[in-house]
Amino acid sequence: MKQRLAWGGTRSLARAGLCLLALAVTLGKPTALRGEAGSELQDGTKALYTGQYQQARMLASRYLQAHPQDASAHILLARAEIALGQYQPAYEALRKAWELNPSNLDALYYLERLSNLLSQMEFRQLLETSPDSFRAHQLLAESYLARNDRENAEKEYQAAGKANPKSVEILDALGDLMRSEYKFNEAQDYYARAAKLSPRDYASAYGAGACYLFQHNPQRAIEDFQRAVAINPDSATARLALGDGLLRVDRTEAGIAELQAAIRLNPDIRQAYTLLAHAYQKLGQTREAQQALAKDRELAREEARGAEAENADESASPAKPQ
Repeated sequence: MKQRLAWGGTRSLARAGLCLLALAVTLGKPTALRGEAGSELQDGTKALYTGQYQQARMLASRYLQAHPQDASAHILLARAEIALGQYQPAYEALRKAWELNPSNLDALYYLERLSNLLSQMEFRQLLETSPDSFRAHQLLAESYLARNDRENAEKEYQAAGKANPKSVEILDALGDLMRSEYKFNEAQDYYARAAKLSPRDYASAYGAGACYLFQHNPQRAIEDFQRAVAINPDSATARLALGDGLLRVDRTEAGIAELQAAIRLNPDIRQAYTLLAHAYQKLGQTREAQQALAKDRELAREEARGAEAENADESASPAKPQ
């Protein structure tokens, strides 16, 4: 059966490649470099901008023979390879640039764009060679979900489940999807099936607990969250959820212990401080409650500043090419 590509198929893939080519040869300006080595790299960049991609690749490769630790040269080589449609060598050059300089924004940017294109190519190959495989249906489901098309995502997850009825991963995905739509009974059924196949499955344990907590059944939720914590003691999310459940059944001190454990694992988990403030207040520990509330408000301010900065960056950024 021929599958329709959720991300737009061959046209989308070709468009992505053309956009990446355009960006590879136009984005950014040559960095001001000094000396003969700088002149050589600038010549390579000029060749790239004027469409002499083979020349740009040759100059970058020759420079790297003498300067293998130069991240900018690896990026120039990668841009030339992209322009020539040689995506795998480009990826390897960008990975090397990133390893040499993990904070290099150009390396990170091109890695993200190229990785997206390569993943689409692998996606297309999988759908063409094994269109009815459970992985093909899973990838289609995930692509639909990324577009918030939950109806088609569910259909593809169901198809994946039929192709591989013993996939715990698919059962958990269906459980998560049902839980996000507040269909808790259906979600719990999927989580139960996953747990039966894999008793040490964290996702089904946590998911089932979250369902019971939403259904105002904290005691059952506690049992599942305890199982999730036993499976993954380093999960701040599970510790937070367990602490929340314990507070709801008036096991305040036990709840505080779990919330403190969550904070040790993730000091910026704001909800833990919110719950701690209420728990300490309930115990009459006013100073501790005020400290937790102060931290809660501090994190809230940081979140607000981060959101403002992100909105400002989006407003200042040029429109992305289609």
